[in-house]
Amino acid sequence: MNVYATGRRRLEKKLGRKLRPGEECHHKDHNPRNYEDRNLEVLTKEEHNIELFKGRNRLCKYRRKRENEK
Repeated sequence: MNVYATGRRRLEKKLGRKLRPGEECHHKDHNPRNYEDRNLEVLTKEEHNIELFKGRNRLCKYRRKRENEK
């Protein structure tokens, strides 16, 4: 079973319904292996892309900061 399907199934069980077209499962902590109910939320594809970009942007800032400290 892949990580993507597991997160979706857990979220659908939490909601009591299937995800609708255009809805995606988002892991709030950006860890796709964290399936805790409080970590999963429904976002539209657009909202999900924005959240993923924010996470990458934070990671890039963190890496730049660490490189500058060396």
